[in-house]
Amino acid sequence: MGATTDQTAVRKLYPWEIEEAKLVFADSLDYEHVRVHERATWTDAIHRLGHFLRGKPVPDGEHNAITLGNRCFFPVSMPKEFTGPGDRLGMCWLMHELTHAWQYQHTGWLYLAKALWVQVRDGQQGYEFGGAQGLREARAKNWTLRDFNPEQQGNIAMTYWLYRRTQQPADGLSAWEPFIAEFRNP
Repeated sequence: MGATTDQTAVRKLYPWEIEEAKLVFADSLDYEHVRVHERATWTDAIHRLGHFLRGKPVPDGEHNAITLGNRCFFPVSMPKEFTGPGDRLGMCWLMHELTHAWQYQHTGWLYLAKALWVQVRDGQQGYEFGGAQGLREARAKNWTLRDFNPEQQGNIAMTYWLYRRTQQPADGLSAWEPFIAEFRNP
């Protein structure tokens, strides 16, 4: 693990992280090019600034990660081993950020402009995709993965991974499967 400063550490994905990510992306993500930057506190500083400019307080304990190209920046240390699917600062968070690396690898820097625009325009609402019902409705309208914004795509990947690992929802993952197939075969 290499360090860029005395605080921020940079590393490749752990083998177990790659195996977990393959549940969503299969081999369509070039895992070797992805780097994880841990303890990059500037991501939280940007998050606080955004809240300040909107006149909203940052909830206690809320953190923000940012992915720039193949580099995923987290303000905290990430787990060194699999800690379970319920750890919101673990694999769920990484799965969302890996979606942005996937977007970069398949569409270039355009994903970043779109993601930033969603953040400015919609804030937290920009991440909502409607769960299983929203995916079914989107499919009925012949939507593809690309009809969702970059943050929604990240949450689709994250919830699919989480539900697959926790065997939820009760009616299965059929609503997610068509969109996950697009991650696997872009």
